Amino acid sequence: MKLRYSVLIIIGWIVSVSPLHAQSIQEVRKSFHQAVMDPEESRTFHQFLDQTTLNSSTLKAYKAVSEALMARVVWSPFSKLSQVMKYDNLMEMAIEEDQSNIEIRFLRFAIEYNLPRFLGMSQHLIEDRDVIVENMTAVNSMDLDPSFSRYILYFLNDTGLCSQEQISQMREKLADKS
Repeated sequence: MKLRYSVLIIIGWIVSVSPLHAQSIQEVRKSFHQAVMDPEESRTFHQFLDQTTLNSSTLKAYKAVSEALMARVVWSPFSKLSQVMKYDNLMEMAIEEDQSNIEIRFLRFAIEYNLPRFLGMSQHLIEDRDVIVENMTAVNSMDLDPSFSRYILYFLNDTGLCSQEQISQMREKLADKS
């Protein structure tokens, strides 16, 4: 009986510290980048997040994004729409938990910018852009890789939805970080 109890404790401890349940945000960001660059990696990214404990609003946002990215690789239009609806529900929960988090706002901005306009699911672009611009100084406390911060700036500039004044303001805030 003691042996069985000891084995259960050891299994419980192994599962609790397993890398499948304690993925670092850096690993999630890396897997996200791979999925964005290669649509075939979308399934891997989705599975990766299915095995990750979603103990923060940022991880919930990445889980939402994994649902949206899955829409690129499923065939049926109904499945595509279902994936986007899952994304929308999860992303709303993440935003509600942390409304000023620029990483979450950027993720939603990037997905909504790339969604087909006829879906009517791109209504947060200006709101998210404004939150990102206003809170860019938060990059200092977010443990974001500097290249990811620069990518946010590049992406926002590339969309044409930011004024040159906003881009300059964000560049200054990122320069202050250095």
